[in-house]
Amino acid sequence: MRIRTLTRLAAAATALAALALAGCGSSGSAPAAGTGVKLGINPAQVQYLPIMLAADRGYFRDAGVDVQIVPYQGSANAQIPLLARGDIDLSPAVAGPSLFNQYTQGFRIKLLANLTAPKPGYRDGVVFVVRKDVWDSGRVRTIADLKGLEVDASAEGNPVDFLVREALAANGLTPADVSLTHNARTPSDSVEFLRGNVVDVTAMSEPSATQAEQQGLGVRWLGYQDVIPWFQETFLAASETFAQQRPDDARKVMAGYLRAVEEINGAQGRWTPELLAVAAKWTGQSPDVLTAMGGLMYWNAARSIDQAGLDRVQRFWLDTKLVQSAVPIADLVDTAAAGTGNAR
Repeated sequence: MRIRTLTRLAAAATALAALALAGCGSSGSAPAAGTGVKLGINPAQVQYLPIMLAADRGYFRDAGVDVQIVPYQGSANAQIPLLARGDIDLSPAVAGPSLFNQYTQGFRIKLLANLTAPKPGYRDGVVFVVRKDVWDSGRVRTIADLKGLEVDASAEGNPVDFLVREALAANGLTPADVSLTHNARTPSDSVEFLRGNVVDVTAMSEPSATQAEQQGLGVRWLGYQDVIPWFQETFLAASETFAQQRPDDARKVMAGYLRAVEEINGAQGRWTPELLAVAAKWTGQSPDVLTAMGGLMYWNAARSIDQAGLDRVQRFWLDTKLVQSAVPIADLVDTAAAGTGNAR
């Protein structure tokens, strides 16, 4: 199954490269010369559905900007160096240690908007998954029950890791209490760890968590809303040069993105045939897996960034020693560049 999944992802990546060369489709007039914007996304992550939809429907081009999708695999943390060097202009970013550490290393990546956040009535982008036999035994029903078990939190410092560590800390547990590991590098790895009885509990992003449940490997359990309902999962980040020199293009990208968000959120957390087709095309997942998720995530149409919440995440990483020096949160945020609001 892993080979087939990776094959689908490779095919999706190839399709994305073709879309990038084609300017991601056009249903309106072509943008002016010199307005190409390189936007990196992981096509396996359904969290980026608005970007996928906007590219497919030509919403970016309608807004007057040529968005060139640059696909990648793995964590959004991996895009921080590319943004810092200016190899790409925009990318979804997460509030992991690398976001804060890049500032002290002399880079100035800017967060333009909040993209995804937990909301009642919508699916969480990341959930705990308990191995099926462990769940059926009744061994795990609360976070306190994780004591003594093998728990994997994927790549260190990503939202999966943050969810796991916050859940443990809130229940008086330390990583040592649960034999915490960070071995999974992709959601497919997490699925295989469950299959091979390598871990008792893991956390992973959707739709891979649903895929694991459908295969009888695990049971989806707690998510952001159960543990950290205040959490801002992803942001739209820009290189410093792009934010400073091309704010008009940033606003155009946001306009195309918000047009897609309005369409998706209009479905009130439910899949429509049109949205399902777009998600299946880009993620490489079957419509059955996507619909089994039980609904859609929530995309923040207001886009405002809660700076206090962002600082709360930073303080957590400072306590874990993965961030060495505190960063002025206001210096990380540039909502004016994309014409978005801001919450302090």
